[in-house]
Amino acid sequence: MTSVQRIKKIVGGVLMLLCSLLLAASPHEGFYVVALILCISSILGGLRALFYYFNMARHKVGGKSMLYLGIILLDFGVFTLTLADIPRLYLVLYLMVLYAFSGAVSILRAREAKLYGGSWRLNMTLGIGKIVIAVIAVIFGLIYGSAEILVDIYSFSLFYSAVAQIIGAFRKTAIVYIQ
Repeated sequence: MTSVQRIKKIVGGVLMLLCSLLLAASPHEGFYVVALILCISSILGGLRALFYYFNMARHKVGGKSMLYLGIILLDFGVFTLTLADIPRLYLVLYLMVLYAFSGAVSILRAREAKLYGGSWRLNMTLGIGKIVIAVIAVIFGLIYGSAEILVDIYSFSLFYSAVAQIIGAFRKTAIVYIQ
């Protein structure tokens, strides 16, 4: 990991910490701000991936994956933006399902890293924690039907992810030399 990538991860983690504190301090207004930030970041990420595809990736092996990623991120951002009119309960449940999916991806990455002999414990712990938090949130959301509890759980999950991202930024990465 380069210095620029480390700085990006740290800044992203600090922004996630700020969003979690905003949610904890003001769950009603902060929720819509965080949802808007998530929408805008997804739309911008999708546009960036599409721009990269049309400029460079279409000429590379596996470049179509950038096209698919760009379309999915753009679609996710626009779809989440249209959910602003529905009750917060459904939007938080939607975000928690996506959070569980992110946990599953972390677990799969950890399994792959373990297979190739890399560091995998932090990713596995992060993935399991994300799935457990998401399942607890969905259960509480369906049983109690309270968006406030879900916003608190989502705030905690953002805090958890931010701390894990900042810790990951300070980990040493292995450099593979080809001889």
